[in-house]
Amino acid sequence: MYSRPVAGLVTQGTSIFVGPALEARKADRTAWTDRAILYEDADAPFEILAEVVKETGVTSLGIDRAVAQAGWVDQLTNSIDVDLVDLTEEYQSLRMVKTDWELDMIRRAADLAGAGMEAYLETIAIDTPELSVANAIQDAYYETYLEWYPSYDIGTANELGQYGFASVLAGSHALEPHSISSAREINSGDSIVGIALPSLQGYVCEEERTVLAGDVSDEIYQAMETLVDVRRGTIERIESGVGVDEIDAWTAQQLKDAGYESNLIHRSGHGEGITIHEGPALNTRENGMLKPGMVISVEPGLYFPDQGIGLRHSDTLVITENGSDRLTHSDDGVIMID
Repeated sequence: MYSRPVAGLVTQGTSIFVGPALEARKADRTAWTDRAILYEDADAPFEILAEVVKETGVTSLGIDRAVAQAGWVDQLTNSIDVDLVDLTEEYQSLRMVKTDWELDMIRRAADLAGAGMEAYLETIAIDTPELSVANAIQDAYYETYLEWYPSYDIGTANELGQYGFASVLAGSHALEPHSISSAREINSGDSIVGIALPSLQGYVCEEERTVLAGDVSDEIYQAMETLVDVRRGTIERIESGVGVDEIDAWTAQQLKDAGYESNLIHRSGHGEGITIHEGPALNTRENGMLKPGMVISVEPGLYFPDQGIGLRHSDTLVITENGSDRLTHSDDGVIMID
Protein backbone atom coordinates (compact mmCIF):
# COMPACT_ATOMS: atom_id res chain seq x y z
CA MET A 1 0.00 0.00 0.00
CA TYR A 2 2.99 2.27 -0.61
CA SER A 3 3.33 5.08 1.95
CA ARG A 4 0.06 4.77 3.85
CA PRO A 5 -0.07 2.46 6.88
CA VAL A 6 -2.05 -0.75 6.55
CA ALA A 7 -2.67 -3.23 9.36
CA GLY A 8 -4.34 -6.56 9.83
CA LEU A 9 -5.58 -7.11 13.39
CA VAL A 10 -6.52 -10.68 14.27
CA THR A 11 -7.83 -11.76 17.67
CA GLN A 12 -9.51 -14.94 18.86
CA GLY A 13 -12.87 -13.32 18.15
CA THR A 14 -12.48 -11.18 15.05
CA SER A 15 -10.31 -10.00 12.15
CA ILE A 16 -10.06 -6.36 11.15
CA PHE A 17 -8.47 -4.53 8.22
CA VAL A 18 -7.27 -0.99 8.96
CA GLY A 19 -6.20 1.06 5.97
CA PRO A 20 -6.65 4.18 3.84
CA ALA A 21 -10.11 5.10 2.58
CA LEU A 22 -8.91 5.44 -1.01
CA GLU A 23 -8.38 1.66 -0.97
CA ALA A 24 -11.95 0.96 0.22
CA ARG A 25 -13.06 -0.93 -2.88
CA LYS A 26 -9.89 -3.01 -3.01
CA ALA A 27 -10.15 -3.77 0.70
CA ASP A 28 -13.74 -4.91 0.24
CA ARG A 29 -12.66 -7.20 -2.57
CA THR A 30 -9.46 -8.65 -1.16
CA ALA A 31 -9.08 -8.11 2.59
CA TRP A 32 -11.34 -11.05 3.59
CA THR A 33 -11.69 -9.80 7.14
CA ASP A 34 -14.75 -9.49 9.36
CA ARG A 35 -14.50 -5.70 9.36
CA ALA A 36 -12.70 -2.90 7.53
CA ILE A 37 -11.84 0.34 9.32
CA LEU A 38 -10.82 3.08 6.88
CA TYR A 39 -9.16 6.42 7.53
CA GLU A 40 -8.91 9.62 5.46
CA ASP A 41 -5.65 11.32 4.61
CA ALA A 42 -6.51 14.04 7.12
CA ASP A 43 -6.79 11.45 9.91
CA ALA A 44 -4.01 10.21 12.19
CA PRO A 45 -3.87 6.52 11.16
CA PHE A 46 -2.20 5.23 14.31
CA GLU A 47 -4.76 6.94 16.51
CA ILE A 48 -7.44 5.15 14.46
CA LEU A 49 -5.60 1.86 14.86
CA ALA A 50 -5.17 2.48 18.57
CA GLU A 51 -8.93 2.94 19.00
CA VAL A 52 -9.56 -0.33 17.15
CA VAL A 53 -7.09 -2.15 19.42
CA LYS A 54 -8.79 -0.71 22.51
CA GLU A 55 -12.17 -1.93 21.25
CA THR A 56 -10.90 -5.52 21.09
CA GLY A 57 -9.75 -5.43 24.71
CA VAL A 58 -6.47 -7.20 23.99
CA THR A 59 -3.55 -6.61 26.33
CA SER A 60 -0.74 -7.77 24.04
CA LEU A 61 -0.17 -7.86 20.30
CA GLY A 62 2.22 -10.02 18.30
CA ILE A 63 3.94 -8.19 15.46
CA ASP A 64 6.17 -9.24 12.58
CA ARG A 65 8.94 -6.83 13.47
CA ALA A 66 11.18 -8.04 10.65
CA VAL A 67 8.62 -6.85 8.11
CA ALA A 68 6.89 -3.94 9.85
CA GLN A 69 8.32 -0.49 9.22
CA ALA A 70 10.19 0.62 12.31
CA GLY A 71 8.64 4.10 12.28
CA TRP A 72 5.17 2.63 12.17
CA VAL A 73 5.88 0.35 15.12
CA ASP A 74 7.14 3.34 17.12
CA GLN A 75 4.02 5.36 16.34
CA LEU A 76 1.77 2.48 17.34
CA THR A 77 3.70 2.04 20.59
CA ASN A 78 3.14 5.69 21.41
CA SER A 79 -0.60 5.40 20.72
CA ILE A 80 -1.59 2.31 22.73
CA ASP A 81 -1.08 0.91 26.20
CA VAL A 82 -0.61 -2.65 24.96
CA ASP A 83 2.47 -4.85 25.00
CA LEU A 84 3.93 -5.42 21.52
CA VAL A 85 5.61 -8.83 21.29
CA ASP A 86 8.02 -9.64 18.48
CA LEU A 87 6.68 -12.84 16.92
CA THR A 88 8.77 -12.71 13.76
CA GLU A 89 9.84 -16.35 14.04
CA GLU A 90 6.26 -17.50 14.63
CA TYR A 91 5.02 -15.55 11.62
CA GLN A 92 7.81 -16.98 9.48
CA SER A 93 6.96 -20.50 10.66
CA LEU A 94 3.26 -20.03 9.88
CA ARG A 95 4.08 -18.73 6.40
CA MET A 96 6.36 -21.68 5.58
CA VAL A 97 3.56 -24.26 5.54
CA LYS A 98 0.92 -23.24 3.02
CA THR A 99 -2.81 -23.81 3.17
CA ASP A 100 -4.57 -25.62 0.34
CA TRP A 101 -5.81 -22.27 -0.97
CA GLU A 102 -2.28 -20.84 -0.99
CA LEU A 103 -0.97 -23.91 -2.81
CA ASP A 104 -3.71 -23.51 -5.38
CA MET A 105 -2.58 -19.93 -6.06
CA ILE A 106 1.05 -21.02 -6.41
CA ARG A 107 0.07 -23.81 -8.80
CA ARG A 108 -1.77 -21.28 -10.94
CA ALA A 109 1.23 -18.97 -10.83
CA ALA A 110 3.28 -21.97 -12.04
CA ASP A 111 1.13 -22.02 -15.18
CA LEU A 112 2.14 -18.43 -15.85
CA ALA A 113 5.79 -19.27 -15.14
CA GLY A 114 5.66 -22.19 -17.57
CA ALA A 115 4.22 -19.99 -20.30
CA GLY A 116 6.89 -17.39 -19.65
CA MET A 117 9.68 -19.95 -19.80
CA GLU A 118 8.30 -21.40 -23.04
CA ALA A 119 8.33 -17.90 -24.55
CA TYR A 120 11.89 -17.38 -23.30
CA LEU A 121 13.16 -20.57 -24.94
CA GLU A 122 11.35 -19.74 -28.18
CA THR A 123 12.54 -16.12 -28.34
CA ILE A 124 16.13 -16.28 -27.16
CA ALA A 125 18.64 -15.79 -29.99
CA ILE A 126 22.13 -14.48 -30.59
CA ASP A 127 22.19 -10.70 -31.31
CA THR A 128 18.86 -10.24 -29.49
CA PRO A 129 18.77 -7.75 -26.56
CA GLU A 130 18.07 -9.16 -23.13
CA LEU A 131 15.06 -6.87 -22.74
CA SER A 132 13.42 -8.14 -25.92
CA VAL A 133 13.41 -11.67 -24.52
CA ALA A 134 12.27 -10.47 -21.08
CA ASN A 135 9.34 -8.70 -22.75
CA ALA A 136 8.33 -11.98 -24.38
CA ILE A 137 8.26 -13.65 -20.95
CA GLN A 138 6.05 -10.88 -19.53
CA ASP A 139 3.71 -11.01 -22.53
CA ALA A 140 3.29 -14.75 -22.00
CA TYR A 141 2.26 -14.08 -18.39
CA TYR A 142 -0.46 -11.69 -19.53
CA GLU A 143 -1.77 -13.91 -22.31
CA THR A 144 -1.97 -16.95 -20.04
CA TYR A 145 -3.59 -14.93 -17.28
CA LEU A 146 -6.23 -13.51 -19.63
CA GLU A 147 -7.01 -16.95 -21.05
CA TRP A 148 -7.01 -19.01 -17.85
CA TYR A 149 -7.28 -16.87 -14.71
CA PRO A 150 -8.96 -13.51 -15.42
CA SER A 151 -11.10 -13.75 -12.28
CA TYR A 152 -8.00 -13.49 -10.09
CA ASP A 153 -5.62 -10.59 -9.51
CA ILE A 154 -2.44 -10.96 -11.50
CA GLY A 155 0.51 -9.94 -9.40
CA THR A 156 0.51 -7.57 -6.47
CA ALA A 157 2.35 -4.44 -5.47
CA ASN A 158 5.24 -6.27 -3.83
CA GLU A 159 8.97 -6.79 -4.29
CA LEU A 160 8.37 -8.25 -7.76
CA GLY A 161 6.55 -5.24 -9.13
CA GLN A 162 2.94 -4.94 -10.14
CA TYR A 163 2.55 -8.06 -12.29
CA GLY A 164 5.45 -10.29 -11.40
CA PHE A 165 9.02 -10.28 -12.58
CA ALA A 166 10.95 -11.46 -15.62
CA SER A 167 14.62 -11.04 -16.34
CA VAL A 168 17.13 -12.30 -18.90
CA LEU A 169 20.80 -12.03 -17.96
CA ALA A 170 23.46 -12.78 -20.57
CA GLY A 171 27.23 -13.15 -20.40
CA SER A 172 28.83 -11.41 -17.42
CA HIS A 173 25.38 -10.09 -16.52
CA ALA A 174 24.49 -13.67 -15.54
CA LEU A 175 27.00 -13.36 -12.70
CA GLU A 176 24.44 -11.07 -11.00
CA PRO A 177 21.68 -13.50 -9.89
CA HIS A 178 19.24 -10.76 -8.85
CA SER A 179 19.82 -8.22 -11.61
CA ILE A 180 17.37 -6.95 -14.24
CA SER A 181 17.55 -7.08 -18.02
CA SER A 182 19.34 -4.45 -20.06
CA ALA A 183 19.87 -3.53 -23.70
CA ARG A 184 22.88 -5.86 -23.83
CA GLU A 185 22.71 -8.18 -26.84
CA ILE A 186 23.21 -11.92 -26.46
CA ASN A 187 26.55 -13.03 -27.92
CA SER A 188 27.98 -16.35 -29.02
CA GLY A 189 29.79 -17.90 -26.08
CA ASP A 190 27.40 -16.45 -23.51
CA SER A 191 25.46 -18.25 -20.85
CA ILE A 192 22.01 -16.73 -20.48
CA VAL A 193 19.91 -17.10 -17.32
CA GLY A 194 16.20 -16.61 -17.96
CA ILE A 195 14.10 -15.86 -14.88
CA ALA A 196 10.31 -16.24 -14.70
CA LEU A 197 8.71 -15.06 -11.43
CA PRO A 198 5.03 -14.36 -12.04
CA SER A 199 2.65 -13.56 -9.22
CA LEU A 200 -1.02 -14.48 -8.94
CA GLN A 201 -3.22 -13.21 -6.13
CA GLY A 202 0.00 -12.22 -4.36
CA TYR A 203 1.69 -15.64 -4.56
CA VAL A 204 4.80 -16.27 -6.63
CA CYS A 205 6.32 -19.19 -8.51
CA GLU A 206 9.91 -19.33 -9.74
CA GLU A 207 11.25 -21.02 -12.85
CA GLU A 208 14.70 -20.35 -14.30
CA ARG A 209 16.69 -21.85 -17.16
CA THR A 210 20.23 -21.31 -18.39
CA VAL A 211 20.89 -21.42 -22.12
CA LEU A 212 24.36 -21.76 -23.66
CA ALA A 213 24.73 -19.70 -26.83
CA GLY A 214 26.88 -20.64 -29.77
CA ASP A 215 30.55 -21.40 -29.21
CA VAL A 216 30.91 -22.16 -25.50
CA SER A 217 34.00 -23.87 -24.15
CA ASP A 218 34.11 -27.57 -23.35
CA GLU A 219 34.80 -26.59 -19.73
CA ILE A 220 31.52 -24.67 -19.46
CA TYR A 221 29.54 -27.35 -21.26
CA GLN A 222 30.90 -29.97 -18.85
CA ALA A 223 30.14 -27.74 -15.85
CA MET A 224 26.54 -27.38 -17.02
CA GLU A 225 26.25 -31.14 -17.48
CA THR A 226 27.53 -31.68 -13.94
CA LEU A 227 25.17 -29.06 -12.52
CA VAL A 228 22.20 -30.66 -14.29
CA ASP A 229 23.05 -34.10 -12.89
CA VAL A 230 23.65 -32.86 -9.34
CA ARG A 231 20.49 -30.77 -9.31
CA ARG A 232 18.42 -33.76 -10.41
CA GLY A 233 19.94 -35.70 -7.53
CA THR A 234 18.99 -32.88 -5.18
CA ILE A 235 15.38 -32.94 -6.38
CA GLU A 236 15.23 -36.69 -5.75
CA ARG A 237 16.19 -36.03 -2.12
CA ILE A 238 13.44 -33.47 -1.51
CA GLU A 239 10.89 -34.98 0.85
CA SER A 240 9.24 -34.46 4.21
CA GLY A 241 11.50 -35.11 7.20
CA VAL A 242 14.79 -34.26 5.49
CA GLY A 243 16.86 -31.45 7.01
CA VAL A 244 17.31 -28.32 4.94
CA ASP A 245 20.97 -28.31 5.92
CA GLU A 246 21.35 -31.92 4.72
CA ILE A 247 20.00 -31.03 1.28
CA ASP A 248 22.32 -28.08 0.85
CA ALA A 249 25.35 -29.93 2.24
CA TRP A 250 24.82 -32.89 -0.10
CA THR A 251 24.41 -30.64 -3.14
CA ALA A 252 27.43 -28.51 -2.34
CA GLN A 253 29.60 -31.57 -1.66
CA GLN A 254 28.74 -33.12 -5.02
CA LEU A 255 29.78 -29.94 -6.80
CA LYS A 256 32.93 -29.59 -4.70
CA ASP A 257 33.89 -33.18 -5.42
CA ALA A 258 33.50 -32.43 -9.13
CA GLY A 259 36.01 -29.60 -8.79
CA TYR A 260 33.70 -26.59 -8.52
CA GLU A 261 34.20 -25.45 -4.92
CA SER A 262 35.42 -22.02 -6.01
CA ASN A 263 32.38 -21.58 -8.26
CA LEU A 264 29.73 -21.77 -5.53
CA ILE A 265 28.33 -18.47 -4.27
CA HIS A 266 24.87 -19.26 -2.86
CA ARG A 267 22.62 -21.82 -1.19
CA SER A 268 20.77 -24.58 -3.05
CA GLY A 269 17.30 -23.06 -2.80
CA HIS A 270 14.75 -21.14 -0.77
CA GLY A 271 11.10 -21.02 0.20
CA GLU A 272 8.46 -19.18 -1.81
CA GLY A 273 5.06 -17.70 -1.05
CA ILE A 274 3.94 -14.10 -0.71
CA THR A 275 7.58 -13.15 -1.33
CA ILE A 276 10.13 -14.88 -3.51
CA HIS A 277 12.62 -15.37 -0.66
CA GLU A 278 11.11 -16.82 2.51
CA GLY A 279 11.62 -19.89 4.66
CA PRO A 280 12.71 -22.55 4.53
CA ALA A 281 16.15 -21.91 3.09
CA LEU A 282 18.11 -24.87 1.74
CA ASN A 283 21.20 -23.73 3.56
CA THR A 284 23.79 -25.56 5.68
CA ARG A 285 23.57 -22.74 8.23
CA GLU A 286 19.84 -23.34 8.83
CA ASN A 287 18.11 -25.83 11.11
CA GLY A 288 14.76 -27.45 10.47
CA MET A 289 13.16 -30.11 8.34
CA LEU A 290 11.02 -30.05 5.24
CA LYS A 291 7.30 -30.52 5.96
CA PRO A 292 4.26 -31.16 3.78
CA GLY A 293 2.87 -27.89 2.46
CA MET A 294 6.21 -26.12 2.19
CA VAL A 295 7.11 -24.64 -1.19
CA ILE A 296 10.76 -24.37 -2.22
CA SER A 297 12.97 -23.66 -5.17
CA VAL A 298 15.88 -25.94 -6.08
CA GLU A 299 18.56 -23.82 -7.76
CA PRO A 300 22.22 -24.60 -7.09
CA GLY A 301 24.44 -22.56 -9.39
CA LEU A 302 27.98 -22.37 -10.71
CA TYR A 303 29.69 -19.06 -11.49
CA PHE A 304 32.88 -18.38 -13.45
CA PRO A 305 33.81 -14.68 -13.04
CA ASP A 306 36.97 -14.91 -15.16
CA GLN A 307 34.91 -16.16 -18.10
CA GLY A 308 31.79 -14.07 -17.50
CA ILE A 309 29.62 -17.17 -17.10
CA GLY A 310 26.76 -17.97 -14.71
CA LEU A 311 24.87 -21.28 -14.72
CA ARG A 312 21.60 -21.92 -12.89
CA HIS A 313 18.33 -23.80 -13.45
CA SER A 314 15.54 -23.37 -10.90
CA ASP A 315 12.29 -25.24 -10.29
CA THR A 316 9.53 -24.87 -7.71
CA LEU A 317 8.45 -27.88 -5.67
CA VAL A 318 5.71 -28.52 -3.10
CA ILE A 319 6.62 -30.86 -0.26
CA THR A 320 4.04 -33.65 0.06
CA GLU A 321 3.43 -36.53 2.47
CA ASN A 322 5.17 -38.92 0.07
CA GLY A 323 7.92 -36.76 -1.43
CA SER A 324 7.47 -33.66 -3.54
CA ASP A 325 5.37 -32.35 -6.40
CA ARG A 326 7.34 -30.44 -9.01
CA LEU A 327 5.30 -27.51 -10.37
CA THR A 328 7.64 -26.34 -13.15
CA HIS A 329 8.53 -28.62 -16.02
CA SER A 330 10.63 -26.94 -18.74
CA ASP A 331 13.59 -28.83 -20.21
CA ASP A 332 16.11 -29.03 -17.37
CA GLY A 333 18.99 -30.51 -19.35
CA VAL A 334 21.83 -28.72 -21.10
CA ILE A 335 20.05 -26.24 -23.38
CA MET A 336 21.92 -24.72 -26.33
CA ILE A 337 21.21 -22.34 -29.21
CA ASP A 338 23.25 -21.61 -32.33
